[in-house]
Amino acid sequence: MRRVQRTGGSSLAVTLPKAWTAAMRVRVGTAIQFHDLGEGRLELSLVPSESRRPAGERRLRIEATRLPPNLLSRVLVGAYVTGHDLVQITAPGGLSASQRQEVGQTVGRILGMSVVAESSEGIEIQNFVDPAKYPLSRILDQVVRMLRAQLQACLQALSGHESKGLAELPGMEEEIDRLHLLMIRQLLIASNDFRVAREIGVASHHYQMGYRVVVKMLEEIGDLLTHIGRELEGIHTDLPKVSRDFPHDLSECFQELDAHLVATMDAFTHLSVTRANAALNSIREHLPNYHALGTSLARRVRDSTTAVAVQRIVSNLIQAAQMLGIVNEITINRAVEPETVAKTDGQVDLSERERA
Repeated sequence: MRRVQRTGGSSLAVTLPKAWTAAMRVRVGTAIQFHDLGEGRLELSLVPSESRRPAGERRLRIEATRLPPNLLSRVLVGAYVTGHDLVQITAPGGLSASQRQEVGQTVGRILGMSVVAESSEGIEIQNFVDPAKYPLSRILDQVVRMLRAQLQACLQALSGHESKGLAELPGMEEEIDRLHLLMIRQLLIASNDFRVAREIGVASHHYQMGYRVVVKMLEEIGDLLTHIGRELEGIHTDLPKVSRDFPHDLSECFQELDAHLVATMDAFTHLSVTRANAALNSIREHLPNYHALGTSLARRVRDSTTAVAVQRIVSNLIQAAQMLGIVNEITINRAVEPETVAKTDGQVDLSERERA
């Protein structure tokens, strides 16, 4: 802790910690900028040398000579989510055909990323997404709608009415992945830019960290449902032959997961501790039933391939439910995070009143 001191007639000053100034190489005359983070918090940082560039532009240059497979694509994803607007990939001897293919595939699956220039020695990529343009809650709603569409496709296949929807699950997963990367990009930019944080509705640093876990859990659930779809494609025509109750019992698991998803995101959106607690209780109550059902269904199946597929389906459903449990825990924790408690003078409100 450091106390404010008076310098001169009316100026106030605070000394900087010596360890920080040494680590950051701060000297007399070093330019420092201040950012108002709101709620009484002020952030200071060194003025970067590239500040002479157009306002807001962030550039990254990647020297790609002799990079191992897949590293270039992963660095590109990292450049996207950390907020770089322009990425220049170069190699003195020229990029290989496999590197160009790797770049093309990566750019094709990221929202707002495009190749704007290409030569024998390099590629220039521009990110055109304005992070402040899309409120995080709106993107989350879209992700939840797509997850529910995936669940519905699985239910239709189990009912025997329609299995064509299973073929659409990978495309839905890819779109969820795009939205996931966009949300992570928004959150990381928001951690350094209070204007963006305010525009997307997550001004608190603690909230930003919680959101990052939530969006990752939803993205993982999308992956799990796609894996389930692949399993169902291989066995859905055989399920009615096992027993009359078999598809019905499995369908109940999907219906319960859909109900857990709706209840969980309703609690998270409205920051309702009581709803989150109820959703978490319900998930934990059903998990033992899922385990027991998986074992029971597998025993009823004589064909070993179908039995293994059923066990994988139930296992993925269990993992998805557990991830929703984590989201509910984040909602409950948010009620006692410093930013929330500060608004109520230290009084934790556990009533059913919804918060904005």
